[in-house]
Formats: sequence, C-alpha cells, structure tokens
Amino acid sequence: MKYKILTLAALIFLLGLTANAYVASASGPLTLQVLSSKTLSGTAGDFVTVQGSITNTGPQAIQGVTTYLSLSDKQTHKPVDLEDWSAEKGLYVGTIDSGTTLPLDWKIHFVTAGDYSLIIVAETIGDPIPQVSEITEFHVSPKQNLNPAEVLPVALGTPIILIFILFLIAYRRRVEE
Repeated sequence: MKYKILTLAALIFLLGLTANAYVASASGPLTLQVLSSKTLSGTAGDFVTVQGSITNTGPQAIQGVTTYLSLSDKQTHKPVDLEDWSAEKGLYVGTIDSGTTLPLDWKIHFVTAGDYSLIIVAETIGDPIPQVSEITEFHVSPKQNLNPAEVLPVALGTPIILIFILFLIAYRRRVEE
C-alpha cells in the first residue's frame, strides 16, 4: 500500500513536470500585444489603426515570422472575413533579433456594428504552434443615417413636385383668362 502511494505521487509529479515543460514550449519566445485596445471602438464606417507589438524574448534570432489579425463576432462566435475590413491581412516581419520589439500596424475599416474580439497571431517557419496575443474586445456602434432607406428624396420631392404642378396649373389658368 505504501509503495502504491509513493508510486502514484511520483507519477503525478512527473506528469506535472511534463505538463509544465509542454506549456513552456507552447508559449514560445514571441510575445504579442495589442497596444491600441482602448482606441478600437468606433462607429461603422470609421477607419482605425490597430497598433500592436511583437517581442522576441528568446536567446536567439527568430526567422521567417509572419503576423496577421484574426477577428471574430462575439454574438455569433464566427470569424469575420477580413476581406472587407482590411487590405492588410498579414504582415511579413522576417527576422527578429533576440530582445527586439517591433511595431505592428493594421488599418481596418469598421464595416458592421456589433461586438468583436481581436487577436494578433504570429507564425514562424518550422514551428507548428502559432503564438497569439491576448484577446482584445471592442464595440462598433451603428452609423446614424438620416436617410436609411433612401426614401428622403421621394418623401420630400413628391410634395414639392405636386405643389409646383398645382402652381403651374393655377398660373396657366390665370394667364388664359
């Protein structure tokens, strides 16, 4: 009984070491941050810049680094197609020396109102596990439109045209009399 408990305790200890080593290797030497989390909210139609940074915290340079944005709609939990939101889907960084921090900037266009989540993802050549930033949440307000269904010209134009026609008819009758 005593040996079973010692064996079980040793096995749990070894599993803990293995799990910690896996988490340490999965976190990788790249650190990604979204720096503009406070300025992302806006109105549909606005253009904003997502500012971020990538830092190599490892002891050696990392080559072949590519970064890109990933957006998802918080209500539907579906990814957002960046085709409409940004022309700059990915940024090729190349090589990052040890201890170096580089800025990352994406210009995005708020297309649709709603609540969204954003992360920055970095991939490197030869590393099967991408590195990601923390999730940044933001809100896009709906655009206030005075003419939402394009009815304003009809709603204002029709009475004006009718009044003009009635005025013209009345004027012709006076001239003919």
